Amino acid sequence: MEQSTIEMLIQVGGAVIALVAGLITLFINERNKRSEQEYKRKEERYIELVNALRGFYIDSFDKEKTENFLRQVNLCWLYCPDEVIQTAYKFLMMVHTGQKQQDADKEKAVGEFILAIRMDLIGRKPVKSTSLKSEDFKHFGAT
Repeated sequence: MEQSTIEMLIQVGGAVIALVAGLITLFINERNKRSEQEYKRKEERYIELVNALRGFYIDSFDKEKTENFLRQVNLCWLYCPDEVIQTAYKFLMMVHTGQKQQDADKEKAVGEFILAIRMDLIGRKPVKSTSLKSEDFKHFGAT
């Protein structure tokens, strides 16, 4: 082969490698940006949930906060893992049913809920799958 042909192949090969590397970098950056946006949405949702928890305490019962909590739980279906949704519903079943629950049981349920939120935020993993089904969605009303 001629020297100029070899040089031209090297230049074309270098350009192809640079193009592929640029596309891979772009893909990784976009994926990281999307993951960061999802994390921020979850964090905002969780802050709202934790702030609204105060509405469930007898000494400070606040229907507006309770309604906000219920709205936030419904929105969790968009971004949050199954564990967070399930523990939120477990907590809601404790406080919304007519059954008298022990304060210790309620505290345990809210603690499990907060722990599920914490584990999700620490893990920083986007939700990629779910085992929840449509019948798992519950619609609670503030009383």
